[in-house]
Amino acid sequence: MPKAETTFRPIGDSDQKMHGNTAVLISGFSTDEQTTLYEKFPAWGMEKVSLIVIAAETLPLTLAQATALPNQSNMGQTAELPRAVIMSGLQERQLNTFMRGYREIGLTRPLWASVTAHSEQWTVKYLLVELLKEREAMREAMAAEQARKNTPAS
Repeated sequence: MPKAETTFRPIGDSDQKMHGNTAVLISGFSTDEQTTLYEKFPAWGMEKVSLIVIAAETLPLTLAQATALPNQSNMGQTAELPRAVIMSGLQERQLNTFMRGYREIGLTRPLWASVTAHSEQWTVKYLLVELLKEREAMREAMAAEQARKNTPAS
């Protein structure tokens, strides 16, 4: 697999569509949480966005293949996977509304990702592993920064 792309591009608030099939992939959510999210989609302007649950059989698919699955694929299934939300093909405005709405309903914070032209051929499993590595690197960097701040100057 290729090295993970780590460049960050700020998201605006336009109708501009982001890369990929229009879908949201989720993993690590209970069946009740899956239903809660899906029921919120119309209020968030996402009634035409597919919600797809990542299950064991989804892991070897590329992001392009997984986001092309039918709406509500694997709903009701749970797998021991990291809590993640992978967005694809949303308008910038939808992405912002979705992230804001997600915080407002108070669900546990997930790993967030968006499908890019660079990542769409990665497998779902590869992206989840990279997201976990990224989270751990950020934790280590934050711990090192905190330790540096707590160390008395010589």
